[in-house]
Amino acid sequence: MGADADPAGPDRAPDPDPGPAAEAFGLVRRAYPALVAGDEATLLELLDPVFVGRLAEGMPEGLGGLREGAEAMIREGWWAVGRAFAVGAEPQEWIPCADGRLLVLGRYRGRHRGTGGAVDAGFAHLWSARDGRLVELVQLTDTARWAATESPAPDR
Repeated sequence: MGADADPAGPDRAPDPDPGPAAEAFGLVRRAYPALVAGDEATLLELLDPVFVGRLAEGMPEGLGGLREGAEAMIREGWWAVGRAFAVGAEPQEWIPCADGRLLVLGRYRGRHRGTGGAVDAGFAHLWSARDGRLVELVQLTDTARWAATESPAPDR
């Protein structure tokens, strides 16, 4: 199966044939808008209580690493990123994997809240689902681009 670009923009997943990744696809297409909205209730509905988040090692502000449990991922993962950065994930390609996982490729765009430094970094999100809930996210991104935002933005 091929990858599909998202012609509708980052808030809506395209409609490729998700094949064996149908379960993950249905959940993930609801997760991105919930993250944008800061909708913790929807995220808790989508994530298994024993959800595992693996955020890219080397993320600034101690944001990388393992988060075990849905609440830990929300509060110490996604919300921690939101406290340090005004940034959004823009999914661009949705790639169903033969083993049922879903690979989403896209870009992070935004700013460091303290310095104003711009974030523009690609990402790969590998999502896993089981029994109607998301159980794992592996996040890969260009952490050097994130770290570069810790220096103050140049005057314009």
